[in-house]
Amino acid sequence: MHHKERRGKIKQYIPRSLKYEDSKQVQHFSRSCDHCAHPTMIRSVFVCLILTAAAFWAGTLVNVRGTPILSKVVLENNPDTHEFNNIGITGYRLLDFFERKAFANSALDNSDNVNVSRYYDEFMRYLAGHVTESQKETTCFPEGSIISKLTRDVNVITNVHSHNDYWRNLPMFEALCYGIASIEADVWLVNNNSELAVGHNRAFLNPLERSLNSLYTGPLLNMLNEVNCHQNERDHKYGVFYNSPETTLYLYIDFKSEDSKSTYELLINNYLKALIDMGYMTFLDIESREIVWNPVTIILTGDYPTDVRVLDGNNDDGIFHTGQRFVFVDAPLHQLKDEHASLSIVASASLSQLLEDCTSSEVTLDGLSPEELHCIKPFVEKAHSMKLKTRIWGVPTWPNKLKMRLWDQQANDLMIDFLNTDDLFEVSQVF
Repeated sequence: MHHKERRGKIKQYIPRSLKYEDSKQVQHFSRSCDHCAHPTMIRSVFVCLILTAAAFWAGTLVNVRGTPILSKVVLENNPDTHEFNNIGITGYRLLDFFERKAFANSALDNSDNVNVSRYYDEFMRYLAGHVTESQKETTCFPEGSIISKLTRDVNVITNVHSHNDYWRNLPMFEALCYGIASIEADVWLVNNNSELAVGHNRAFLNPLERSLNSLYTGPLLNMLNEVNCHQNERDHKYGVFYNSPETTLYLYIDFKSEDSKSTYELLINNYLKALIDMGYMTFLDIESREIVWNPVTIILTGDYPTDVRVLDGNNDDGIFHTGQRFVFVDAPLHQLKDEHASLSIVASASLSQLLEDCTSSEVTLDGLSPEELHCIKPFVEKAHSMKLKTRIWGVPTWPNKLKMRLWDQQANDLMIDFLNTDDLFEVSQVF
């Protein structure tokens, strides 16, 4: 209800459901307490209380395309809730706040117990709040979720890919705060092929704090569990974007180790199975060849296994005998084959690979020449004819004027589906 202000006073709101006589009594009651014991007045107040209680009860129902679930009431002063730890800003403003405030005063004086980084650790503590394990199991309140804290009022950008996302100060979370719907993680087999560590170079891996589970799949599972409260497993699942819960998040897994088969088996069994079991993963129905979209879509890139039987767990009826395939391969945009139509949903190539057979392969400060654009377009058109989205990597990013020119040419001249970029803030201001 919007209240109109007149001469410094708020106009009184009288429930329409009250009788005219009762409404007059409410007005009279608000002016004076002399008649507060009047029977009619008591009846009016009682009716108001009933209406208020009913409105509050209705407001706690969480409708998630399934059976409505009555959530626990979040007490205003209860420190053991997400709401208590919600500072009320989201998106890139939240990132800016933590960059400026997270290490203020005595925070920098204490260097003990730093896991990933003080910035990352403080940010994660804020997102987690003080929710106890028992509350995680019984509370269904999406408004107090991590997704609400991160992406409420954030417009989703579906045509940008967060390049080298794992290198960012806040892997995955920074991209989500900008509304970026495509991210990537380089993974390495470590500890006798028992874990997948995330990093660009084997020499600087930290499996304890920077694993695929700690940076990506674990947080994803927690976030999705908070907003998918329905009891029917067949109900549509909500994703990681508050303003667009139907939008999938593309997660590229870049295989870096030579043993691609062991990497894949570990990925499926130890890192993705929980997401699969909860129905959060996009999959291909092997029999119908239909793609069923869900909150997370996995793309394999790098040195991934190319044998379809390996992808299906060496089963004719799919991984875990589900009749489904839960991963898609990153098809080579410059060397597409018919088989990629059933294995892939995205095709990628470097700019140099696409220009390899062109008469000109040197990008000037003016961007791609008309001849170069003409040379690249057939690759993109073929991918689109196969219903594959496209991405070009290895595109120059300096000087800034050239970067902006190439962004424009990719998006508008070549109709590339994902812009591969490191600068999330700048790209979020353009698209």
